[in-house]
Amino acid sequence: MQADDGRAVIRMYLERILEKAFPGVTAAARLQQIGLFTLIYALQGDEPVTAARVTRLTGLSDGQVLTHLRKLIALKLVTRTQIKNKQGRGRAYQLTITDTTESKRLTKAIDKAAGRKRKAIADRARGRMS
Repeated sequence: MQADDGRAVIRMYLERILEKAFPGVTAAARLQQIGLFTLIYALQGDEPVTAARVTRLTGLSDGQVLTHLRKLIALKLVTRTQIKNKQGRGRAYQLTITDTTESKRLTKAIDKAAGRKRKAIADRARGRMS
């Protein structure tokens, strides 16, 4: 039952994101864009997020990742900044979530859904300890 509650919360936030984000595109395109945006957002940290890293993690081809990435760049939700590759030579492009109203709305919804999920897990763990 508690897992169902967590799914319900996540579903509620995803529905809001899907309804409000990326107006004027098909549902399939919206889902792809939100998936890539969420992945880039989640991967930001110690290691730079690059298209090559996304390709490795998802199993998508370079072309597929770049196609979806171009859409996010055009919407000004993600930026590409040239950096040196892991070997210190050659080029790579770091992907970063931009600081726009639209990206803030999406990251806030993702964080809020994740926070509710963490709270539900903690509440469930406390219930087992009692």
